[in-house]
Amino acid sequence: MAGSASKKITLEHWESFPSEKARRSAFRRKSTWVIHSPKSAAAWYGTVLSNLTRNYADADTVSLALVKAILEKGLDRSAFEQFKAVVEIANEELGRVIQIPMRTLARRDTFKPDESERLFRVASVFQKTLEVFDDLDKARKWFATPKRALSGTSPLDNCKTELGAEEVRRLLGRIEHGVFS
Repeated sequence: MAGSASKKITLEHWESFPSEKARRSAFRRKSTWVIHSPKSAAAWYGTVLSNLTRNYADADTVSLALVKAILEKGLDRSAFEQFKAVVEIANEELGRVIQIPMRTLARRDTFKPDESERLFRVASVFQKTLEVFDDLDKARKWFATPKRALSGTSPLDNCKTELGAEEVRRLLGRIEHGVFS
């Protein structure tokens, strides 16, 4: 188990689970966010999706096509609530970043494909942030704080667009490899 944080959210490392049954159980707990750095993109995206939906996607069988199909079907409102609790941000702030008006958010049980993709994009970048910092509180603070390397905006705000999210990923890559920006 890696660092823990307020709001009863705990980071768990994929490798710390003794069995697939234990891993499956961890993904069902709303109080757990799993960090996994597999070699394949499909398995990595499957982990992000599993964290959001609380449904285990087997890293050996998940595919990019499956992840896309789930996003096209639309994520449930519970994915929004799960991510909001992990990052500790308000409905308004997360709604603004994924571009869902509050009135729409109030009545939305299942997100449209484009809304699901935007939520997934932000969650994916935050997943990478957790991998780099390996501490939930540090990751939350870093994600919400404006960065000079991002023209004075926060990583969260940059995730409004795919281009901005890519810049955050590049910055995280530089941090991960000790390159100061």
